[in-house]
Amino acid sequence: MIPARFLPALLALAFLPPLSAPGIAQAAAEDAPRDAGAAPSGKAADAPLPGAPQQAPAAIDPASLRRLSLSASFTEKGERIRSGIKWRVFRTQPDSTDVTRVADSDAPAPTFTLPPGSYIVHAAYGLAAVIKHVDIAQSAVTDTLVLKAGGLKVEASVGDRPIPPTQLSARVMLIQSTGERHLIAEGVSATNILRLPEGRYNVECTYGDSNAVVSAEISVTAGKLTEANFHEMAATLTLKLVSQPGGEAIANTAWSVLTPGGDVIRESIGAFPSLILAEGNYTVVARHEGRVYTRDFDVKSGQDGDVEVIAR
Repeated sequence: MIPARFLPALLALAFLPPLSAPGIAQAAAEDAPRDAGAAPSGKAADAPLPGAPQQAPAAIDPASLRRLSLSASFTEKGERIRSGIKWRVFRTQPDSTDVTRVADSDAPAPTFTLPPGSYIVHAAYGLAAVIKHVDIAQSAVTDTLVLKAGGLKVEASVGDRPIPPTQLSARVMLIQSTGERHLIAEGVSATNILRLPEGRYNVECTYGDSNAVVSAEISVTAGKLTEANFHEMAATLTLKLVSQPGGEAIANTAWSVLTPGGDVIRESIGAFPSLILAEGNYTVVARHEGRVYTRDFDVKSGQDGDVEVIAR
């Protein structure tokens, strides 16, 4: 149980920010276990919170140091998590709200050497995290934290054709018990496994960077990898402004693709830009040397091809 007086300080320093860019949930490589000392290298160690009083470090008697050995599992009786954990250890002070970060490690089961005292351990696994209060007295301490987290892998296809993961991205919202949705991740590349706390999520899968988006409710279970397979109704099209059917594409053309209601889906400049569009009806506008050309066209799922606009 974490004393309530420490929570504001921990929120300021310990917890990870909301995911808003690709790569934060990237799967970590296997780490060999290693010892972590009380004062690891790097600016993060022994760093007080902003505004905390600065004090000269006191001399530590090596004989007084004790070992704190940590590990984590997905369930109470589950196997140890073998990779992907970020550990942080904070020292607390009696009758104070200050916490000082004294050690960290990326090892799956680190051992820290620390003087006796009161500490808070923070373990993060992607977007899942757990904190625990640990007291170190006259003997070594060994503890296992339970991280109720699982993995989410996003996959998609058009018809029977799998879509390369590099062309997919995900937006993830946590579905709370009240039914409200809370955004926790967006723009996440499908090349990565997203590590999430156990729970229900609304996942949006985007194919390309236009309007090919599908969504579904997904459950993530602790210790398991959930594979979310989406079926996209879309096609890849290449736009061309030509002087005659089948002619050479005219360079330096400005393009706009609109819905029947006039909403702009995509704008670009070039001789033959390529884009991915959801199945439906569209209008394309081509501008070249002060003249404007338009054409209505339909997109059918899985039918890639060219959309030619005749300059006349």
